[in-house]
Amino acid sequence: MKKGTGLGLALLLLAAVAGCGGSKNSATSQETSAVSGSDTESSQKAADGTENADSDNMTAADNIYIENINVSGMNEAEITAAVQQKMQELAASTIILSAGGTSTAVSAQDFGLSYTNTDVIRQALETGQRGNALKRFEAAYQKEEDGPLVLELKFDVNEDQIRQVLSAQSAVLQKPAVNVSLVRNADGSFTSSNGEDGWAVDTDAAVQTIHDFFTGSWRGGRATITLATTPVAAKGGGDQIALVKDVLAQSQTSYADSTDVRKQNIQVGVSLINGSVIYPGEEFSVEAATQPYTAENGYAPAPSYEMGSIVDTYGGGLCQVSTTLYLAVLNAELEVTERSSHSMIVNYVEPSMDAAVAEGVKDLKFVNNTDAPIYIEGIADGGVLSFNIYGHETREAGRTLAFQSETLKTTAITDVFDIDPELDWGQTRGQSGHLGCEARLWKTVSLNGVEQSREQVNDSEYNMAPNTVFYGTKGASDEAVSELKAAVQAADTVEDAATINAVVAKYAGQITPAQ
Repeated sequence: MKKGTGLGLALLLLAAVAGCGGSKNSATSQETSAVSGSDTESSQKAADGTENADSDNMTAADNIYIENINVSGMNEAEITAAVQQKMQELAASTIILSAGGTSTAVSAQDFGLSYTNTDVIRQALETGQRGNALKRFEAAYQKEEDGPLVLELKFDVNEDQIRQVLSAQSAVLQKPAVNVSLVRNADGSFTSSNGEDGWAVDTDAAVQTIHDFFTGSWRGGRATITLATTPVAAKGGGDQIALVKDVLAQSQTSYADSTDVRKQNIQVGVSLINGSVIYPGEEFSVEAATQPYTAENGYAPAPSYEMGSIVDTYGGGLCQVSTTLYLAVLNAELEVTERSSHSMIVNYVEPSMDAAVAEGVKDLKFVNNTDAPIYIEGIADGGVLSFNIYGHETREAGRTLAFQSETLKTTAITDVFDIDPELDWGQTRGQSGHLGCEARLWKTVSLNGVEQSREQVNDSEYNMAPNTVFYGTKGASDEAVSELKAAVQAADTVEDAATINAVVAKYAGQITPAQ
């Protein structure tokens, strides 16, 4: 017998049976239904072949597969466990992402691999065992003629997780363009270097490519996905870099009275900013340019403001670098996008003219809002810190700027007392305070000596820090320390120092010498 002949004959027989039963017994069927619903339900189950089928105890028929898993004879729980195990194996598959000649390896799990046709387990159980006689016969015949019935999982991936993977792997999958850079020569001229174009992954296209790959051709295992890239042109080509020849602004402050370590930090910070080229529309961050604040990067511990106190931190003194640059940026009329005042007044510029930097908290940022690149020259030599900003001058000739600091309110310095457990009993040290202040910075624009406009630049608030006298407690008994603490806490004026000194003198002869 030829293939298909048996099925064709069977189908004809089934059709004939179905046809005879439908015309002969229709009235009887309706009458029975009206008398007993349960009898009708039993008849229907018998017709479907499911009368004795128990879903909880059902096992898959022979020659049923999900992917490459032979689920024949398995119940629902066993098939579910087998599919979960299969998904874990598939999730561990290595996926190579390739872009622009570079590649990186991730796993299918990183993309949030899942399967969407969750009814496949029920389908595996019911195929050949549920449905009418015709459907069951078709399933049995298909397995006999074509071999095992293989049900495929329909895979899917999560778009948000794809984007997270692309972001995390961006350093590998892209080549940043190298912009044309500048070096200022001793004679004041500039020498430029060649730039180099790069590429970046087209994220939206990459998300679609990865999604289509998993929902389409992939059936598991190691695979490579090639992602589309977009060219990134180097900046500074043509005549753009040649425009950098004018002095847009200059500024300077003195750090001659600084300690050696503070001078060191200032010189390191200036060297890391010196030579920066900022193209139109780009934002510059002092914190980003001068990090990390570590010994390995050349910094040393030096006094800096922290939470209203003076403490030693790596990079102490860097705020004078950012402040001096801020003055140049104001005079160049670049767009300041972030600036913070110090917590307390500094002594190298007037109030509201400063710009503090504190890692992760405060930064000086500005955008090049001109039509050409700008070049920042920083110099720290002989106790003088200076910045020069070069670019393309387009402002009107005869236009001048002036910046004025206005003090709105002051808070007088008070005197307080404290203890220092690291200082020997009987010894003292003083820490100078800082005037509290609220200030405002104004910008005045004049043309040929005639004032054209006056506008506010910023508002600044500085905390008052008291003059503090610290009394040593090292080597003293608990009784002496307790009494000194009480005297210090009760002191409100300079005259109260007499009470504190009396406690110090009282226990002077009972001090244990430092080892």
